[in-house]
Amino acid sequence: MPAGRPRSFDENAALDAAIEVFRRYGYEGASLDLLTGAMGINRPSLYGAFGDKAALFDKAVARYADGPGSVPLAAIEAAADLPGAVTGFFAAAERNNCARGRPRGCLIACVLGEAAGADERWRARATELARKAEHSVAERLVRFVSPDTAGRVARTMMTLTYGLATAAKAGLSATEMRTRTEEAIAATLALADIQDTGQDTGMRRA
Repeated sequence: MPAGRPRSFDENAALDAAIEVFRRYGYEGASLDLLTGAMGINRPSLYGAFGDKAALFDKAVARYADGPGSVPLAAIEAAADLPGAVTGFFAAAERNNCARGRPRGCLIACVLGEAAGADERWRARATELARKAEHSVAERLVRFVSPDTAGRVARTMMTLTYGLATAAKAGLSATEMRTRTEEAIAATLALADIQDTGQDTGMRRA
């Protein structure tokens, strides 16, 4: 493309289309033909705007993290109390994982997580985003619980969220996902109560 010539496509819209392809097919399964077809551009345009496939994926992950991936954080910010924060967080994650007509699961938890198993670059990226997410959740929870409890609860929430995303990707029904989401909410609130009151954090006996 000649220098200074404006691109004839919307880069953000093209990235959004790439996100859907990566979510549906995974990193390895998302061929350049699938990507360019969904994005509505040819290979030279893809390379010119985004770089190679790896660079495109990295940009897609960043856009996803700042878009759909940030909605659960906004739910915590909008909450008036801890139950509302936890419920809103998991409800937002469930909508993202199980939206009708969209690829199931989470781009970061499922696709980046899978890619991390075979590539050190993606492993480092996944670790970075996981730590950033935990920190962001904990920062927002300190309105309701002590900083120490906020950190523990944030780690638990993110662990459960990643597990729920994997379950959604595996094809669990909407009813099954709803049950698991409700259980994750209950488990998180129970942990927060135990930690904040200084009780024993071990498994409760029947």
